[in-house]
Amino acid sequence: MMNKKYLITGINGFVGKYFVDVVRANESNVDIMGLGLEEKTKVKNIKYKSVNLCDADKVYDVIAKYKPDYIVHLAAISSVAKSWEDPAGCFLNNNSTFLNLAEAVRKLGLKTRILSVGSSEEYGPYKKILKEDLDLHPTNPYSVARVSQEYMSKLYVDKFGLDIVMTRSFNHIGPGQNTQFVIPSFINQLIKISSGEIENKFMVGNIDVIRDFTDVRDVVDAYYKILTMAPNRSVYNVCSGKGVKLRDIINSTSKQLGIKPNIYIDPTRIRPNDVKMVIGDNTKLKKELGWKIRYKLDETIADMIDYIKTR
Repeated sequence: MMNKKYLITGINGFVGKYFVDVVRANESNVDIMGLGLEEKTKVKNIKYKSVNLCDADKVYDVIAKYKPDYIVHLAAISSVAKSWEDPAGCFLNNNSTFLNLAEAVRKLGLKTRILSVGSSEEYGPYKKILKEDLDLHPTNPYSVARVSQEYMSKLYVDKFGLDIVMTRSFNHIGPGQNTQFVIPSFINQLIKISSGEIENKFMVGNIDVIRDFTDVRDVVDAYYKILTMAPNRSVYNVCSGKGVKLRDIINSTSKQLGIKPNIYIDPTRIRPNDVKMVIGDNTKLKKELGWKIRYKLDETIADMIDYIKTR
């Protein structure tokens, strides 16, 4: 029996390495190829190609030669702030990369299953727990692009017979996340305060907003289950189902580091239109696919502290 073939886009991003780990933990014989823009990848023991996913011909050639059983589409411009800086660029990039993959599969007549990763941003500013059956109300260029990707996914299933499953992924954190993102940025600053590298003056914006955070290792476990078990065309929230204030993450980190940071609110860092609460409902993922959370938030923070200290 031939090994299953996994093609993972955006392999050099935060999630890519962890997805490789979960595939190998579940399958003894697999063939994995990663795609990225960089010349090389740090992910060990995989095939790798440097490919611009916006180049339809090159994407077609890769898929025609590799003929993957699964495509995990992680590559994207994922910053809301950057999407406002270049709305057209974000929309065109995120949709072109997905469509080039889907078109290659369609034209080649492959039975490849595609995991299309979306975002909780698709829901918009609801003031309640977010369930998959809610209408979508995107409010920024990034979320509009994600909704478009989801709608195109469904169109390719309905009209062309492709096999595509989808996520609406909420905030995920863990060891190795870039310190440009808010939680690793907080942890990095608090580590520097604890070591005396910087003064004890912790500048923040609104740290009372509530967000839904999931450990990246639980996220990729959800992705693997959705990819290998979910019915075609299905959509799942990938989230913890719990709301946490940013303030609580600061407090947990500070307690683990044994410090009391002097917190100062910087008015310039407060977004007037920021949604106050974003919490997802993960009932569907748990009931249909048997997914469960393994990592508690304090454990995730501890692992992030260890990673940042030793990098």
